[in-house]
Formats: sequence, C-alpha cells, structure tokens
Amino acid sequence: MFITSICLWRKYHPAHKTVIYLDDMSHDLFHKLDILHLWHEVRPLIYPDKIKREIFWSGSKTKIISETKVPLLVIDHDFLIFRNIDEYLKENILCTYDEVASNWYPKLDDKWGTKLTEKIPHLIDRASNVSLFYLPDPDFANRYGKQTLKNHTDFSAMNTEGMTANHMIYSEQFMLRQWIYKESLPYKTLCKNIWDCSSITYTEKEWENGYWDIREAKRSYKHYGAEKRFVLDNKAGYRYNETLEYLLRCINASRYIDPKYVQYKLKSIENR
Repeated sequence: MFITSICLWRKYHPAHKTVIYLDDMSHDLFHKLDILHLWHEVRPLIYPDKIKREIFWSGSKTKIISETKVPLLVIDHDFLIFRNIDEYLKENILCTYDEVASNWYPKLDDKWGTKLTEKIPHLIDRASNVSLFYLPDPDFANRYGKQTLKNHTDFSAMNTEGMTANHMIYSEQFMLRQWIYKESLPYKTLCKNIWDCSSITYTEKEWENGYWDIREAKRSYKHYGAEKRFVLDNKAGYRYNETLEYLLRCINASRYIDPKYVQYKLKSIENR
C-alpha cells in the first residue's frame, strides 16, 4: 500500500516534491526493499518525547506539522489517488472527508478528555479525516500541531489503561474540525458525503463545501482506513491476494517501479 500510494501520487502530481520521514528501522527496511528512490528526499524521523507511541503512533507526523515553515500536504500510506488535484490546493484547508463524531469519538465528559490542560471544545458533530491533509498556512499548522502534541503528552501522562487510538484522533481530527468551525477558517473536503466510522461507509448526507459526490470520490481516490483490517482478515470483497494484485496493477500503471521487482524484494524480505 505504501509503495502504491507514492507511485500513484507521483504519477498524477509529477511537479510535487515528495518527502518521507523514516526512523532507523524503517529506513533499513526501505533500503532492503530498494524503494527509497521513490521519494525526492528522505529525512530522519524523530519521535516526540513523553508520548506513548503504542497509542499515539501518529505523533511524529504531528511534530512535522508543528514545525513546518511552508504550506504542507500530508498523505497517509493507505491513501491512493487516481487524478491530479492541484486545482483544489488553494487558500483553504483541505481534508479527505468529514466524519460523524457523535458515534465514534470521545464525549465531552470523557474521563481522560476532561483532564486535558486545554479542553477540546464540542461545537459541531463532525471530525475531519486527515488521510489527505493540506495546510496552506504554516502559522495555523504550527499552532494546530503544537496543541495536538500537547494533548498527546497530557494523555500519555495519565493512567492510559483502556485508552485507545480514538483519543489520538480525538485530539487530531475532532479538535481540528472544532477549531475550523469556531474560527470560521476556509475549509473544503474532497468528498461531499459525510463518513460514518461506526458503519465504515459514507452516509447519504452531503455538505456544501465538499467537491465530489460519492461516485466521483470513489473514482478519484481510495482511502483504506479501517478496511485494512478486512484485507488482513481476508474478508469477502477484501481478499488479501486480490487486493495485492490490484495494488501491483496500480504500481505498474505508474511506471515508477517494476511491480515484479517489488514482489521479488518483498518475498526476499519475508524469507529471511
């Protein structure tokens, strides 16, 4: 998925400079797979101190956002693009889609959320999915990133027994959407339809600041998200081998690396 994501992004956005941040272990793996050349630049990844990585595993991404000095576009490894979207990268914050918050995210009276140094406001029943996340204003990006890191640090200092990654996205995706609403920030989403995390599907409800309806969105991108578990569990409609074949076809279409070589390198790592 990681390889497919970068290959497709470069296919449709050849003018973009792509950067990946890797820790030593990941760098070693990518070197063995011979895929480091797929990015224009490879930078060392430093994990934030005092944050429990087993829960807040995205902290390194947030740290990068908190330090950026330029407009930034962040893409998750399980996000695949099928068209150029440069026309949408303007003055507004851009995310993949909005999510229903009330049936998935921690509530206002959450026993951990109420202990945060700066409580997260609950103003709108939405969260922003940041599998694609464009931040045109570095000042806002820094402020948002620093507060998210502070939330994660606060959470990590608590008794975290029973705490889940929902608290990670609470202080990322949910807080982001509340800030956007409170500050009336310019904001768009790729898809008009609201996503329901509990049913793992789009709802029929649309909002006016999305670009594409469900049909157009499905033709334009694929975000696996929670569906990755279906692939690993080999569920109907998400068969592991079928998914792998599909990803390899996407890699082949990009012409950035030979999919047969990718398979060979993956098998050589698996057999060690």
